Amino acid sequence: MNVDSIGFIPLASFPFPYKYLIGVGFYFYIKSQIKNVKVIPSMEYLLFVPAILYGMLRAYWYVMLHSGIDEYIFYRVYQTGFFLYNDFAYLIFNLLLMISALRFIKKNKDVIKGSMSIRKNWEWLSTFSWMFIVIIILNLLHQIIAVLFNLQDSGEFYYVILVLNSFYIYWIGFIGFTKSNLLFKTFNLKDEKEEEQGSWLKNKIEHYMKNEEIFTNQNLKVSDVASLVSMSEKELSLYIHDIYHMSFTDFINTYRIEKVKSLLVSSEQEKFTLLAIAEKSGFSSKSSFNAVFKKITGLTPTQYKANHKN
Repeated sequence: MNVDSIGFIPLASFPFPYKYLIGVGFYFYIKSQIKNVKVIPSMEYLLFVPAILYGMLRAYWYVMLHSGIDEYIFYRVYQTGFFLYNDFAYLIFNLLLMISALRFIKKNKDVIKGSMSIRKNWEWLSTFSWMFIVIIILNLLHQIIAVLFNLQDSGEFYYVILVLNSFYIYWIGFIGFTKSNLLFKTFNLKDEKEEEQGSWLKNKIEHYMKNEEIFTNQNLKVSDVASLVSMSEKELSLYIHDIYHMSFTDFINTYRIEKVKSLLVSSEQEKFTLLAIAEKSGFSSKSSFNAVFKKITGLTPTQYKANHKN
């Protein structure tokens, strides 16, 4: 059924300023994902001004058309090229908004509070934004091609961009149904106190590793390090996973391998056997040492030593 009115209100040329609201809505959606701080300055609400002005202009034309004062007003505006220029204007406007949204995402990436999985959800917002940017750029290219080849009045040519835009909308709908936790999730930022604590904790852990070399203890456990930094074992394991993106064991082994590498190329390395160097660095067996060394460096200890001879 063709609906061309709602009651006495005709729908033809109804003043929907949606083109200028899509990018603004997306931009504020990105910013609203952080809930514990005010991230939307009042000046940013001026981004609604283009939609308001365009809506008022469309409303004027709408009244002129349906009141019978000027039934050809839309045709005359079309002949001026206004709608073509307007398409370029709103697409560039939306593109700039999404670039700003991406900068916002990147800026806050490292201060999102929570586990690694929560940070991955935050990174998904970047993917979401990049998809929108690609759609905007393709729309811009479509408009440029239409102008260059005089295809502005070709309905068939505009089916291409209609299908593309529809695909993007359905993709968002699919994500909403299958992964609603991505679309409808809010995040917290670390406050200054937490940032200071995180910096203090990182410095303290690295002090025990670099200066005290506690990793040389072959029986070192996560509970030992947790006790030194006054944390629970679980908290420390999560912290290392979030900050260094590795398990506690891998974290300790990276320091052990660095110690091995320095000993292998030292002037006194001939005094020690390979097993002695491994044990001196914290490894309890030669087999585990060889496996970890190859995993981290991509070389065997012998190959590494040969490659770094003076």
